[in-house]
This record gives sequence, C-alpha cells and structure tokens, in this order.
Amino acid sequence: MSGHDLAVAIIAKHGVDRYPTAELNALKVVGELGELVEAILKGHPVTAVAKEYGDVGLALYALGDKLGLNLDECMRHVVATETRTFT
Repeated sequence: MSGHDLAVAIIAKHGVDRYPTAELNALKVVGELGELVEAILKGHPVTAVAKEYGDVGLALYALGDKLGLNLDECMRHVVATETRTFT
C-alpha cells in the first residue's frame, strides 16, 4: 500500500477529513513535525518516535493529495535535479 493509499485509509477510518483544505493540512504537517521533534529531543522510545514519524508522513501525503502533487514524484524530481555539492 502506498503512502497515498495509507493517507486515504486513515482519513476514511476517522470518518471525516478534519483538515479539508491545503492550508489546514499544511498546519497539520507543521504540528505533526513539532510532535516528532519533541519526541526525538525528549529521548522517547523508538516506538513513540516511529508513531510521530508516521503521522508526519500521513499528513504530507494527505497534503499532496489536496495540492495535486505526488510526494514520491516530487522527491524523485528533487534528487534528479540536485546540482549542489557540500564539501
């Protein structure tokens, strides 16, 4: 199952898209990322960090759906067109 499919499944499981616009969903991504950073900084167990990491991913895929973008394709494009080097 793709990240897109999983994002669709979690929204269906909730029964409603609680973040129905791109703007609200973008704020959801920021909130989930904040929870992930907090879990890492506080040294939470890997299982707790993994849960927050998954939440960030689901929120990103749901945002992509609202923007008409495929996260995997966007990441492939960034990698393929990257020209910077850091030495």
